[in-house]
Amino acid sequence: MQFKAEPLGEPGGFLRATLLVPFLVAILTTFGLIALFSAGYSMSLKEPLAAVTRQLLYVPVAALAGWLAWRVDLDWLRANRRYLLWGVIALLVLARVPGVGRMVNGSWRWIDFGIFRLQPSDLAKVVLVLLVADAVARNQRHMLPMAGPFWRFSDRPPYVLTREAWVDLRDGFWAPMRWALLLCGLIALGPDLGTIVLCGTVALAMVMVGRARLRYLLATLVIGAAGFSYAVIHWPTRLRRFFSFLDPEGRQMDESYQLYQGMLAFAVGGVGGAGPGNGLQQRAYLPEAHTDFVFTIIGEEWGLFATVFVAGIYLGIFLLVLRELRRATDLFRMTLALGCVLFITLQALVNMCVVTGLLPTKGIALPFISYGGTNLVASAALVGLMLNALRDGGLPDLRPGVYRR
Repeated sequence: MQFKAEPLGEPGGFLRATLLVPFLVAILTTFGLIALFSAGYSMSLKEPLAAVTRQLLYVPVAALAGWLAWRVDLDWLRANRRYLLWGVIALLVLARVPGVGRMVNGSWRWIDFGIFRLQPSDLAKVVLVLLVADAVARNQRHMLPMAGPFWRFSDRPPYVLTREAWVDLRDGFWAPMRWALLLCGLIALGPDLGTIVLCGTVALAMVMVGRARLRYLLATLVIGAAGFSYAVIHWPTRLRRFFSFLDPEGRQMDESYQLYQGMLAFAVGGVGGAGPGNGLQQRAYLPEAHTDFVFTIIGEEWGLFATVFVAGIYLGIFLLVLRELRRATDLFRMTLALGCVLFITLQALVNMCVVTGLLPTKGIALPFISYGGTNLVASAALVGLMLNALRDGGLPDLRPGVYRR
């Protein structure tokens, strides 16, 4: 593994992102440990302190993963991306093999190593942003030119099939999206429908920023929405979960039990909260409160102010990175940083929408807060890659004849 020298940066440029983003992530992690201390008294856990103790053991591992991702040479990592891809493919396949993988709640998403469990789909997110960013940068010449609005279709009618149009479709759109299709197909072995939608959305956003032609994006959205609808309709469990989302009160003792109890937790917490450690939902009503529904524990014990504060931290990370994207030295680093921040913030947004009843119930963790060692390590690696991609943004390029925006 190759590392590169750490630049000083500008006082008002990358140095600000270097300090603020890790600081905000540290706040989220600390807040998560406090929430897990209360959520550990869930009726689904035998030991009250098991969740926070195990999560605390993963914190230094996540910090090390983030530091390595921040210091590694991205050009070296980019050159060895296929080794990472083959490793993730092997893990995703092994998770579905009985005896190696472990089935929890009807899904094969984990590999049981005895002392810990590994969720390969979280590692696939890190590899996905690297592969898509590399493909977008390599095939930029087959996309729209950087001048002009991104919604411009092209200079020729879309129905004219020429060799140039075929090359644009193959290299300007299929080349980056094939990696998303491959990894999403392997994640479907779990199955994990929420992660598939999240990976596809992030990949499409990265390709859109890379100036892919709009007609390809729209066609993919239509096909993806049709496939998603077909899967939900012909999947009885997901279909019942969708209808329970539409009527949580009417099905509060059935499929929407967990959602209804989570909504009650927000109602009990109100504005000021019931106080740290005084929540009742995780003690007798809300199962698995330490995983996907940990945000409801924050709402019950800390109130509206705490939930807005947590949501504001995610928004702050997104806006801060979005502002620094213009300092990226090339298209690869810009799309890589964008994909990393989208994975973190979109995952947080989906989790908050699920526990508040705005989206159907789905197993999407809250980054840095929900219980789960693999998700914590992968999220820290995404933050490290994100900062690494913007590492040289505040430095002037001293090479003769080179102009850097």
